Amino acid sequence: MTRRSRWAACALFCLSLSAAAQTRHVVTFEDIAPNDLADGYGELAGWSALGGPGISDTDLGGNGLKSFYGHGGMLTFLGGPVRFEGIYYKSYLAPQDDPPPPALELWYHGAPVASIADPYAPLAMAWLASSYHGPVDAIQIHGGLEGFSIDDLTYERLPVSSVPDPATWTLMVGGLGLLGLRRLQGKGAARDGD
Repeated sequence: MTRRSRWAACALFCLSLSAAAQTRHVVTFEDIAPNDLADGYGELAGWSALGGPGISDTDLGGNGLKSFYGHGGMLTFLGGPVRFEGIYYKSYLAPQDDPPPPALELWYHGAPVASIADPYAPLAMAWLASSYHGPVDAIQIHGGLEGFSIDDLTYERLPVSSVPDPATWTLMVGGLGLLGLRRLQGKGAARDGD
């Protein structure tokens, strides 16, 4: 491989990395009036299904002056899978004597893939970080007997190419195998010529 073709391959690789960069979103509720919350806000659907009064103008311990108050339900990420990072969360009147129930369940393709336990934060919202780093397309939010509050729902939009289907994996592995075979053949020919 010539020096020029190496530089071109490196430039192409760097361009492909920048094209696949992830986009981080933080849903803060600070930029919307309480009565204007609708599906599509924060690139999520299902706000009305969460029940409760919706956006509260009082500081409940999140990262701003507004937060969302609801009873429970599922939010769906519009436009493809995401990597869920975390959320400020507080449940109200959760049964303290029982083991902590899930505050959130992370879903992908119609099945739960991870859950985060209720922290039983007594005074203010607690940051619930996700230890699951795989793709997520929906989150189920649970609350106590009187619901929950959330703020700063944070996620990264995954590029479509980061979740390859089986055919793509097969093609990729086959291509790498052919490259390895070609390299071995080149080494064998070089030894025969010596």
